[in-house]
Amino acid sequence: MKVVQMVPRMEVGGVEKGVVDLVKYFRDGRIEHQVISGGGQLVPRLQEYGARHRYSAVYRKSPFSLALIPKVRRILVQERAAILHARSRVPAWIGFFATRNTDTHFLTTAHGMYKSRRWSEVMSWGKYVICPSRTVARHIKQWYQIPDEKIIVIPRWVDLSLFSCRPYSERRSSNLIVSVGRISPSKGYEYLIEAFKRLVRENSYLTLHIVGTPDASKMNYFHHLKHLVTRHSLHYNVKFIGYREDIPGILHDARMLVAPSVQDESFGRVIIEAMAAGVPVVASRVGGYQELIRDGRDGILVNPRDSESLAGGMREVLQESMHAAYMTEQARGKVEREYTLETCLEKTAGVYEKTVSEKRILVMKISALGDLILVFPALRALRERFPRARITLLTHRKFTPLLFECPYVDEVVSVEDRYRRLGYIVKLSGMLRRKSYDYVIDLQNNRASHLIAFLTFPRYSFGYRRRLGFLLSRPAEITRSDDPMTSQERILRYLGVTLKSKELLFWETGEKPSLHLPQGNFIGVNVGASRKWETKNWPVDSIVKLIRLIYKYLPSYKVALLGDRDSCARARQIDAAVFPQPFDLCGKTQLGDLPSLLRQLDACVTPDTATLHLARACGVPVVALFGPTDPRRHTVASSELRVLEGQTECRHCYRPRCGAEDPGQCMHSIEPKAVFQELKSLLSAAGK
Repeated sequence: MKVVQMVPRMEVGGVEKGVVDLVKYFRDGRIEHQVISGGGQLVPRLQEYGARHRYSAVYRKSPFSLALIPKVRRILVQERAAILHARSRVPAWIGFFATRNTDTHFLTTAHGMYKSRRWSEVMSWGKYVICPSRTVARHIKQWYQIPDEKIIVIPRWVDLSLFSCRPYSERRSSNLIVSVGRISPSKGYEYLIEAFKRLVRENSYLTLHIVGTPDASKMNYFHHLKHLVTRHSLHYNVKFIGYREDIPGILHDARMLVAPSVQDESFGRVIIEAMAAGVPVVASRVGGYQELIRDGRDGILVNPRDSESLAGGMREVLQESMHAAYMTEQARGKVEREYTLETCLEKTAGVYEKTVSEKRILVMKISALGDLILVFPALRALRERFPRARITLLTHRKFTPLLFECPYVDEVVSVEDRYRRLGYIVKLSGMLRRKSYDYVIDLQNNRASHLIAFLTFPRYSFGYRRRLGFLLSRPAEITRSDDPMTSQERILRYLGVTLKSKELLFWETGEKPSLHLPQGNFIGVNVGASRKWETKNWPVDSIVKLIRLIYKYLPSYKVALLGDRDSCARARQIDAAVFPQPFDLCGKTQLGDLPSLLRQLDACVTPDTATLHLARACGVPVVALFGPTDPRRHTVASSELRVLEGQTECRHCYRPRCGAEDPGQCMHSIEPKAVFQELKSLLSAAGK
């Protein structure tokens, strides 16, 4: 497996040292590492451990840095990298878009408590987001609303071979107190100096070494600290050591380590290094520090921004030698259990393997209901091809009751009628983007769905080259002569998926049907199509004639009227014209109950493709009536399906409302006798 680590620079720092540790640990070849950065002091060490370094100015905080995307993408493709692991925001912006339309997965590690929502959002777009502490994990989840399953906590580690644990009994004679970290107001050094002043009054031999350097923007703060030292006459007791790489050497003679931060810290590597070396730790009760230290057991926690509390904690270490010795023993044991280099890097390797092996797939089929039912064989084929994948279906909210207990999807995301509005698309796409899909399969193929697929930013997106299909990474050519299954298969083949069976299907559920037909044999008649498709309706007079033929020539059968609330008026007209009255179910059936109801029928007659497809999926023989739409494009051939078309020149007009002088004339031309004959033939073929 090839992994590309991407950091701004390879200068000396915690993140960069972590990259070096990864390269060194996996130089056995199990994971081959390359590094893209702006160079730095640690590049020779990378090369010493066998990693290839690629220079690129990925440290510049400028929109122009996005011009590096093609260069990084070429590297990923040439090296056939499995993963790009971004560890900072500029590299993440470049790396994320470089991995789109490639076989390289995008992974991030959130090293800090990011404050800028928009600028830092890209750190939540990794397929998995590694966090060094639960504090960071909570922040990332709350700030960016990403799913729990994407967040993995792997703490920073310590190489125990570099830190010999010196017993506290050997430190009791030392007067050295150490604090390590960059010179910044967030580190609270002014409170440390104030607290140290109190201790010097009790023991003038104590010394404080502050190890770290300020950034150019923090020089005023640095001068303020020096002024405090001067004002309190601590020149001989407080030393600003500057940057030191030899942390084990600094900790070797220390009496204690103090971490006086005033803001939430993401972790605290120097704390576990001190624990590994047997140095007692006094730290502020903030962020990740609280996860590392159990107050009074393996360290002391004090209130932030409270020099008196800080002085009390430091005094406890100086005066309570037995307690200090106990805490160092507990702390060393904790490091050996939880924070060793081997433990943490093996967890990282596990994340790499999980990132590559698991797929996240989004299938979009928003409307209409009949078309959604046609997608079920494709969902089953995807599940068979990717048994470990997390498959999500995006569909209209009103169809979700039909999808309960669907064995082929792990999640259903619903949308509203306004899903075509640009504002809604942007908001929806942002939510989907945070789920980090490998593949988006657009089986809706309208402008809105193409735009959603694009703005979700998956690694690959598939659909048809129509409308905004150019936004997809793999658009297929559309062929209007295709039947629904062939049409879907053209797209699925990009993923190596074929439909072994093109029969419609519906799964068995554990739900007991809430609506039972009376005992006997029933033929279902759908009295109305969708409200949006008036042209699909078969005339009431024709339905009445069909029911009379059923009662006359098939006396052992009863009729059940099917339809939604919009069909109730038509059903009442039929009830008034037929005796005995059919069993009227119009407007009384919830969508989730419809499959169990259809399974109670012996056959069904319908002008509506939703009922047609769901009945066939449930194994019910169907006579389908077509006029304004072409059955070759909307049906799946079966021996238990009979199709009757209106025989007019204007048929297949695809108009929801008829503009002809005789509205709905194509459906008027379908004779009830012809429908009855096909129905009778179906029942006979089924042995009913």
